[in-house]
Amino acid sequence: MARTISVLKWESKVEVENAVRDIKAEMDRDGGLSKETERAMQHSLMVADPDLTEHFLKQVREYVPDALHYFEEAGGGA
Repeated sequence: MARTISVLKWESKVEVENAVRDIKAEMDRDGGLSKETERAMQHSLMVADPDLTEHFLKQVREYVPDALHYFEEAGGGA
């Protein structure tokens, strides 16, 4: 069953944390991210406010370090 990931601009840390939970769930289930998820999250990362970008990258480093390579080259903060 295909899952649609909506592209959005994160407005809060809660939205960032929900995105990281989605990434972790997909990584645990599929062993990686689909191209659709990767593109959606990279877009959200690129348009996010700097504080939320930093929060996203910290959350990924802490909870899903295997997914970090999807986002390091996409731009963003720390």
